[in-house]
Amino acid sequence: MTRPDTTIFDEIDITRGLTLDHVGIAVYHTEDSLRLYGETLGLVADPTEYVASENVKITFLRGANARIELLEPLPGDSPVARFLEKRGEGMHHLCFAVADIEGTLRSFADAGYALIDEHARPGRHGELLAFIHPKSTHGVLIELYQLRAR
Repeated sequence: MTRPDTTIFDEIDITRGLTLDHVGIAVYHTEDSLRLYGETLGLVADPTEYVASENVKITFLRGANARIELLEPLPGDSPVARFLEKRGEGMHHLCFAVADIEGTLRSFADAGYALIDEHARPGRHGELLAFIHPKSTHGVLIELYQLRAR
């Protein structure tokens, strides 16, 4: 596999200073993870949500300067279930907030990174999101996230 051409980012300001929005962690049982992240580390859990299109339940936890997304697969097949089967529990993805998701996707593609999503797709709360394939990002799935203008 050829290395992506990161020099393109030197010419384009679109990816400078991206903000880490959250870290996604794949887990077998959310309740077990809440003991660590909530009770022990003191992060505050948002209400759990079920995302039928991805066959997963998610729980966001907030701290003073951190957000963690717990991803637990629902029964049946899903990307998170396949991840857990292959790798076990652990970091699933890093999510970066971007101002221009389509422009950022073009920058990644132009630099030779493999995109999972050629264009942004709507998230469950009206945000836009897209993923960069981990095979071209040193084994780390990268999510890009943009709030929609209201």
